[in-house]
Amino acid sequence: MQPVDFHLRSPLAARTLAALAHDFDRHGHRPSSAQWAALADLAQTLEQMAEGTADAKFFLSSLDPGVGKTQTLIKFIDTLLASPVHDHVGVLLCVSRLSEVERIAKDSGIPAEMLHVFTSDAEKNALGRATADDARVLITTQAMVESRLAAQPFARCALFSYRGQPRSVRVWDEAFLPGQPITLAVDDLAYVFRRLTMLSPGLRDDMKGIFDDVDKLPCGSVYVVPDFATHRGVSLNDALAASGAGAEDERAVLSSLWFISGKRVSIRRDGKFGGAMIDYRETLPADLAPMVILDASGRVRATYSDMEHERGLVHLHRAPKDYSPLTVHTWPRGGGKSAFAEDGDKLAAGIAKTIDTRPDEEWLVVCHKSRGRVGDVRANVLRMLGKANPDNVSFITWGNHAATNEYANVPNVILAGTLFYRGSYYEALKRLAANRPASRGAVTKDEMEKVQLGEHAHLILQALCRGAVRKSDRDKCHPANAYIIASVRSGIPAALPTIFPGCKVVAWSPVPRNLKGDAEAAYQFVEAWARKASPGAVLKFRDVQREVGIDRRTFTDTIRRGMPFREAIAELGVIEWGQGRYLTGYQLAGSVPFPVE
Repeated sequence: MQPVDFHLRSPLAARTLAALAHDFDRHGHRPSSAQWAALADLAQTLEQMAEGTADAKFFLSSLDPGVGKTQTLIKFIDTLLASPVHDHVGVLLCVSRLSEVERIAKDSGIPAEMLHVFTSDAEKNALGRATADDARVLITTQAMVESRLAAQPFARCALFSYRGQPRSVRVWDEAFLPGQPITLAVDDLAYVFRRLTMLSPGLRDDMKGIFDDVDKLPCGSVYVVPDFATHRGVSLNDALAASGAGAEDERAVLSSLWFISGKRVSIRRDGKFGGAMIDYRETLPADLAPMVILDASGRVRATYSDMEHERGLVHLHRAPKDYSPLTVHTWPRGGGKSAFAEDGDKLAAGIAKTIDTRPDEEWLVVCHKSRGRVGDVRANVLRMLGKANPDNVSFITWGNHAATNEYANVPNVILAGTLFYRGSYYEALKRLAANRPASRGAVTKDEMEKVQLGEHAHLILQALCRGAVRKSDRDKCHPANAYIIASVRSGIPAALPTIFPGCKVVAWSPVPRNLKGDAEAAYQFVEAWARKASPGAVLKFRDVQREVGIDRRTFTDTIRRGMPFREAIAELGVIEWGQGRYLTGYQLAGSVPFPVE
């Protein structure tokens, strides 16, 4: 399939696409016509920035991993640097991690005398030999851009200029937000209480009073934070100086506290963690646009939809990959940190047993970090392996799940749960993306759920695409197997066909049920009902009780509260339900695949 031809009206884009087609042919990569159109849209937008004709917008390219977003950027830069009529055009590349700096610098082949690298790492900085103002291309981290700009106009920041002028071609690689979400709960006060006491006993008392007030407020309240900074005459610089070289978390809490001093914030109850104050801080200036954002998760994250509708973000041509060669196996039970803390051995046994079904193939397991009660997931899985060769099993942790393409040939990926955040964090994300401070209204339950599910989808897409599924054959991914531990309540199993269009979703139940007697009879009845019911249907407790033939107390004590039974029905997508204060039945929360009989 040949790329779109822009003829002479877009010479940089045309030459970029021609070079891209040659490179793809050499590597056997054959995008579909729709994917070529999307790559052409990206190349043309980059050219418009170079020519100074692009609208002052943020442009999102959300092509799936492996289609060619980054390669298009690299070929465009190569074409731009070779064009003598564009020697006045500078490029700014903002990457998410230090490791990406070296990869992009080497993959792009930018001559060192044309490159300046601006990071906190001297070794990475040595990749470029040009000064900042003379370098055609400047590579830096997103954190560096945020800290140096601090929402001040981009045009005034000489650090990122080229020959005294703002760089015309600006690219943000991976996840983009216009600022930082702020959530502050009572737990956060523990980080800074001693510092506040050192600064001013009155300030400490003010802060304690604020958090005491917040902890009593209902979810959805709007609270005006007393202007303690002005009242006590203590600046943020004073607070940070008292912190000295304190932990990064401590300094972040102090910065957030001083930012909300005297402001309206929203309140959300985070369960056992109590009330949290919510706001957001803009860290990127409006004149950073035009800028291109390269993020595959832009297809699934609700935050991008919010930025499109409320902040004017422009979504470039879309062309989702066909994931029909992917089979996703779902084990519908909890996979968060608490699940591994409570039942880690069973989960590890299920993972090990699954790996043993293909003992000679390579596997990648994405798991939680070994902290506290979670335990060492890697060690537990390796200990329980039978036939499989441990050398064929690799592990990466959540948080590093998008940091490497080292496993792009691995056909089997297991997501041992996923990351879950407090509700206050999801609300803060929504408010930031939608530019909705507390003064502009509440965040609804439906909006919260969309943001939360979008974040789950983002994590899952990025994690699974560390493996062979990231590779493409025309518009299809390479054949692969994915295994995901996620409860139906999370919404993840039902969202999989959206995250991976065309994929096949099947049941995965590696650990046999351990039910006997009345519990087994109750399970059989619930399973038969769930096979025929529609999502949202309700089965009353009393109907199950009568079917088994036991009294209510026995049913409650020996069946309902029994962990084996609760886990078994959870794998059916069934959860306990009630309209008021009391639970009265079981609800089919979402459709899940049943094992083939």
